[in-house]
Amino acid sequence: MKFLNLLKKFAVIGVFAFIFIWVFVFNWSFMFKKRVIGEVVAAEKVGGAMAVITNTKEGMDPQVFSYSVGIKDMATGEIFTASSEDRQWGAVTNGVCVVAAYFPYPPWQLMSKGATSHNA
Repeated sequence: MKFLNLLKKFAVIGVFAFIFIWVFVFNWSFMFKKRVIGEVVAAEKVGGAMAVITNTKEGMDPQVFSYSVGIKDMATGEIFTASSEDRQWGAVTNGVCVVAAYFPYPPWQLMSKGATSHNA
């Protein structure tokens, strides 16, 4: 009976630990995303001169469609920047008002990514 109670406690602790890890490690960007409403101050295609080479087995590399996006928040005046591989940013021009979600990199990538965001 004592073994069963101990097993139940470990099971409950294990479930809570799994949920905690799943929420805060694997979904960090989604949990702490920032919604920004404001004016686009810059939306530019990232990348220098490059050749696009594909084959039939693999599609095009999504980095070919990478954009750098800067939005000035209407409420605070702060400019938020991010990189995105979404082709829709190619249709946006400077001065357009948008609603965007900024997904921050997790803190354990702070040294390589800094305090930047991705997938705006």
